[in-house]
Amino acid sequence: MSVDVGTGMEVIVLERVPMLTPLAVRFRDEATREYASSSLLVQAYPEGLPELRTSGLANPSGIFVFRDLPWMRDVEHGDGDDAFWATQTTRTFIVEVRDLGGLYLPCWFSVEVPHRGVFGIDYATSPPAAPFVPLFSAPTRNAPDGMGVLRAELIDAETGEPAAWALVEAKAGEQRLVTGMADAQGRVMLPLFYPKPVITLGSPGSVNTPLTQQTWAVDFTVRYRRRTPVPALPDLVDVLTQPPATAWEETSPLTPWTQTTLQFGRELRLSTHAGGGATPTLLITPAGSPP
Repeated sequence: MSVDVGTGMEVIVLERVPMLTPLAVRFRDEATREYASSSLLVQAYPEGLPELRTSGLANPSGIFVFRDLPWMRDVEHGDGDDAFWATQTTRTFIVEVRDLGGLYLPCWFSVEVPHRGVFGIDYATSPPAAPFVPLFSAPTRNAPDGMGVLRAELIDAETGEPAAWALVEAKAGEQRLVTGMADAQGRVMLPLFYPKPVITLGSPGSVNTPLTQQTWAVDFTVRYRRRTPVPALPDLVDVLTQPPATAWEETSPLTPWTQTTLQFGRELRLSTHAGGGATPTLLITPAGSPP
């Protein structure tokens, strides 16, 4: 028995109906490592049956939960104990993610449903985190407050076409590694944490360098797999397992590129030099291709 706070009336609970969710997914912003849910459109459907798509709803914890998925009604009313999960037969579902706010790139991934607990993709992270699916910044995103920005327009040097859905991994000074993904046009925007500024406090003969003039080395790598045709929506697992590619700083002579310089308050743009001048794009060569 309980009391309705609004009316003061006694309420007798005759029965509690347990409700399980056959699928729950949490998303994480790979730039800030904050969980994301606002403006996301997350839809799931049985593999091969996109007409049966169902939209997930974000709960107060920012986890997307799915109700009324095809063939999952019995799961929603299950006991949820070990014996229950041991008897479940799963189906492959496709989950598509789009950001209506334009902060993150779209993607899709597959998952066996019903899935016990919160679903996450086994993605390298340190320290270990709760299960999550990573989201990567769209090239139209503004830099989060207090962060630098690395941008590039990646071109497959062999085909001359955009290096769609390539990955760029970068690390500024002692800061952690950050990963960004290119869009279908090869454009990538990667927010970077600034390293600690160098400050000298009254040392004899020392000269303080203004923060706006301080610079730090940035180590970066590119991973890329050529896809024909280029998918409009990338398979996230395929993206995360791309092999290393070579980025070129110069075309004559061919010079591989793995380190550049970040200056405080200035956008860092990676581009290949050709004939002594900068081009608007960064040429890359996928693994196994001739330079």
